Amino acid sequence: MRSLKEAATSAPAAKSADEQQYGSTFFSWLGLRQALWPQPEAAPAAASSEPSCTPPSDFLAALKTDTGIPADERADLARLRAAVGCDRPVVWDAKINSAHGLEFLAYLKAADAFYAGNWHDADAGFLALRKARNPWVAETARYMPIRIGLRSAVAAMSDEYGNLDRAKVDKDGLAQARDAIADYLKAYPHGLYADSARGLVRRVLWLDGNDAELLPIYERMLANTPADSEAAADLAEEIDNRALGAGWDDAAENSLKTIRTGGKTPLLLAIVDLYDMRGDAKDLKLSQGDLAIQAGQFSSHPELHSYLVALRALQAGESPRTIMKMIPDAARAGSYTPLAFSRQMLRGKALAKAQDPNEAGFWSELIKGADPLYQRPLVELGLAIKWQRTGQVARAFAPNSPIQDATTREILLQTVASPAIVRANARDASRSAHERDVARFALIYKGLTHSAYRDVVDDLSLVPADARADGWLAPLIQQETVSLGVFTKGKWSDGFECPALRQTAATLARDPHDIHAQLCLGDFWRLNGFDNFALFAPEKAPDALGSGPDGFAGKPLARGAIYSAIIADAKAGPEERAYALYRAVMCYAPSGYNGCAGPIDTANEMEAAQVPKAQRQAWFNQLKTRYPNSVWAKRLRYFW
Repeated sequence: MRSLKEAATSAPAAKSADEQQYGSTFFSWLGLRQALWPQPEAAPAAASSEPSCTPPSDFLAALKTDTGIPADERADLARLRAAVGCDRPVVWDAKINSAHGLEFLAYLKAADAFYAGNWHDADAGFLALRKARNPWVAETARYMPIRIGLRSAVAAMSDEYGNLDRAKVDKDGLAQARDAIADYLKAYPHGLYADSARGLVRRVLWLDGNDAELLPIYERMLANTPADSEAAADLAEEIDNRALGAGWDDAAENSLKTIRTGGKTPLLLAIVDLYDMRGDAKDLKLSQGDLAIQAGQFSSHPELHSYLVALRALQAGESPRTIMKMIPDAARAGSYTPLAFSRQMLRGKALAKAQDPNEAGFWSELIKGADPLYQRPLVELGLAIKWQRTGQVARAFAPNSPIQDATTREILLQTVASPAIVRANARDASRSAHERDVARFALIYKGLTHSAYRDVVDDLSLVPADARADGWLAPLIQQETVSLGVFTKGKWSDGFECPALRQTAATLARDPHDIHAQLCLGDFWRLNGFDNFALFAPEKAPDALGSGPDGFAGKPLARGAIYSAIIADAKAGPEERAYALYRAVMCYAPSGYNGCAGPIDTANEMEAAQVPKAQRQAWFNQLKTRYPNSVWAKRLRYFW
């Protein structure tokens, strides 16, 4: 299993439309897991009318090493195991005669009863095999009653939607599982399934609502599980789903209450406190007095408690100077534990809030000792936001800049960077191909939307001849290969005659009011999927990366605005005005909402972009009455 250190140079950003990540700075659980512990893609299922299951590897290994089973029986037993639990009746047609083979056959029949929910026959079948000749059959026969007990315990808990109600747990099944775990671990303390059995202890305790025993187990595991292991990720997810499942049932609420008041699980208490401090000051569920009362529970973790106190003060809007006094400057340390690093990040946020002149120096020092994978990118983010806030974005792209996280840089290129910065980055051979392509795409896209047509003509030469042009225009940081070729190989016309984009841009560079060229620009947006495309959209908060004045001058031009201007232009010719009227009406087809207003983030923005329906009807009527013989009037049958 690779460590975080080993993954430092290879962890990719999550590539999901639902996962907004900042390179190796992770802001979601899924993004972190995908990057640090990626799972191999499942092989496509073979085309077959027959369902197929793969026999478990432990069964096959035990079968293979048992010399008391003839080869033909071994093949038949493997075939039968592939059918057991596979949602179809098992045909018990194998002729098994060897003593060892009959034990495996008995095991398969007991397993089949288990998967069918026939607990009585499954129990009886496995009980008869506890002294089997084959050691694997004997051990598994002692382990399976644990699973039988748990299956029977939860059988009545699930409703039609798959939700579990712990109040409906079968206590007899739960008792069986508890006794079977103790029995198995006594017989096989280091057995094949010992770790699984110990893990199922926690499930039994959870189903039983036994917080008094379960929560201390989680506390010990948190203290002893290496933080950079996948086991820690599994543990965190289990705790989140079990002990911290607030709101999912009354027992979960009782777990949180026990953590808050029990006094024996400070690490779990810290997690709950962090949960209670999410959101704005008005949303805080934790008071400074609450934290003062908790001080005794954190007697063995004083720095953790002081961190929580300082974090709560920051979240509540208290003076950042007060917070800086709580968290001493340790930015010059050679390395940081997760807690020590979190404390320094909190100090950095306080410096930012105070607009302290030493903030940039603090981040620059902290970078040196930060872990390259999961710490340094956060520090770079803090420094990048500082430079963004103070109008020094160029420093993020200067030679030897400490801002090395590619996605952080790519977000700045799409949002607040000036044309000169973006153009220089597009030509910088020291940057990755992806980052340069993001710069090229942003440069040309913004040049077109901000009417910098002369620059666009020159910048189109930056597009490589082999640039990709196919595919959906997803957000750029989610595209493994940026669809940059759309600007040189895209679609230009589907009925209204238009030249390639370069010629359209050259015409607009000479005369920005050229009506035909404006219509062709609108068609380029429409035909290549730009109506629903936007460069990176930062959060509205002023301290979010990418939030600030656009580095490109002027207001972006939306396709609908082109049509409205041409309809109102007395110099427009009949064919051009007819096409503009047609396209203006079609902006609302078929949903009735404006699809030509450019990137829209909220329902309020969508409503504000609407042209009144009476105006759309007027456009329709004007096209039909003034230009009845145009192909566009004949083609348009409705307005929306």
